[in-house]
Amino acid sequence: MAAPNYDALVEWLETNFGDDLRWVASFNHRTFSYKVKYIREDLKTEISGLELETIIHRSMAVLSRDHVEDVYFHLGDAEALLVKHEKAMAVHLYLTDETGVVIKLAEGAEISVPGFFEDCRDRLDI
Repeated sequence: MAAPNYDALVEWLETNFGDDLRWVASFNHRTFSYKVKYIREDLKTEISGLELETIIHRSMAVLSRDHVEDVYFHLGDAEALLVKHEKAMAVHLYLTDETGVVIKLAEGAEISVPGFFEDCRDRLDI
């Protein structure tokens, strides 16, 4: 698999969601490593590096592909997970058994499922 095109994904998300795009991070849940690909300017001061690290590490531990597939073992391979919160929405796209990307959108952002997942994968060129 070629390396995902995160720049194209972020550009598409910024164009389509503007200020509703909060942050984007790629992750590897086996090594508990991640790279922030985008963070909205105002959140750079609102969310400290430690807070963002805690959020991403917890999501990798609890919302990993392995865990989701263990819970829903009868449904096959997990491709994505959408978690809607009171103040935001998190979209986890699983790219491989180990890697993925988290897209955090503000409250009120609207997506169409599964089209949004497919659009993101198209931009990632995977």
